[in-house]
Amino acid sequence: MADRIEQALKELEAGLTPPDYERLITAFRSLQIPGDVDSGTLKRVYRLCFRILGLAPGEPPLDSEHHIEPWQTGHLEACAASAIEESLFDRNAQTRRWIREREERYRVEGKPTPAGFGDQNLPPELHIPWDLETAREEIAPFLAAYERNLAQDPGVHFKLCYDVMSDGYPVFRTVFGDWMDALEQRGLGHPGMRMAIEKSVELDALANEPEPISWQECEAELLPLLDHAHPMIAAGAARYLGALFAEAPFPDDEKAPGLPEFLEDLAQRSEHRRSLCGAFIRGLDTECRGLGTLATDPRLQAFDLDEWVVEVLSLDEEEPFLPNVQAFWFYVHEYYDTDPGFITRLIEMDRAWIAMMCATESPSRIEGMEPVLHRLAENPDPEIAAHAESHLARHYSH
Repeated sequence: MADRIEQALKELEAGLTPPDYERLITAFRSLQIPGDVDSGTLKRVYRLCFRILGLAPGEPPLDSEHHIEPWQTGHLEACAASAIEESLFDRNAQTRRWIREREERYRVEGKPTPAGFGDQNLPPELHIPWDLETAREEIAPFLAAYERNLAQDPGVHFKLCYDVMSDGYPVFRTVFGDWMDALEQRGLGHPGMRMAIEKSVELDALANEPEPISWQECEAELLPLLDHAHPMIAAGAARYLGALFAEAPFPDDEKAPGLPEFLEDLAQRSEHRRSLCGAFIRGLDTECRGLGTLATDPRLQAFDLDEWVVEVLSLDEEEPFLPNVQAFWFYVHEYYDTDPGFITRLIEMDRAWIAMMCATESPSRIEGMEPVLHRLAENPDPEIAAHAESHLARHYSH
């Protein structure tokens, strides 16, 4: 393993000056940080990745202007950021937990563990060779880059913080906890970030294995969270409520709303409306069918799904990316990708980006979609227009 990472790092170094895209990408494909990585090797990984990201103190950034295409630069930057993140948290932690649970079940049931079963084929868990001060110093340029983006996008660090605080290596959990506290003291990003992640993780666990509770408990403990200022907490509560409604809850509680009434309540919310509705569907949807779950639920036979979606989207708001739930727009673009009539409604209500995501989702020609795509191709937003034009050229030009 030491020889493998040494070779990958040498290839990265050789491919930097001048930038050689194919050589760098090949090196990244073979780069795997060993579980017992030493301090010097991990610092080299950081230095080389920071060079590509333009974050290396005292070293020139990647000279991409004259040597590689912009999309290649973006690809290399994504690989470099991914390599840094690999040292911060275990991407396979959930799989490892499942494996250990299965192994324990085999043991309790007196059954032999199947041959080859285990985590030996996963990338290794890392033992970070740094103390707190070293870890804080080494990761500082990476966190500073996030800080520079917080003014434009207060949620840009949501996923990274969520992943590290959920499955991070111990020293980096401390670094990130201190960093979030420092951001709050300086008035950067969403306040209460550390508490929001802790509460979100708690709500995730409850949603994954929901136990029956009374509607009175929901009113006291969950409904107030739907109005929480932090969108991760509000959405986490909505996902848990969705999981409870999936179990046909509250049969003996006359005060409990039915599923149609609760959906209408969510669609009338003035804060986090889309995030709440996407999160609720995520909890309700036990078969990965998205809005199709609502379309076929016997409790919603008289429910107008199209009008509900329009109502949810009618509020002018930005839907932030939340790592603990699924975005509402994602469910919309999966469900309406073959419905040119509904996509036209989205365009007419000034939701052209979601309309474009719907219209370009299907990898085949859809009857009635071509005029919709031509309309999107004339949109003043260059991103929307370019995606529509590309889809027309790929699927409607022959």
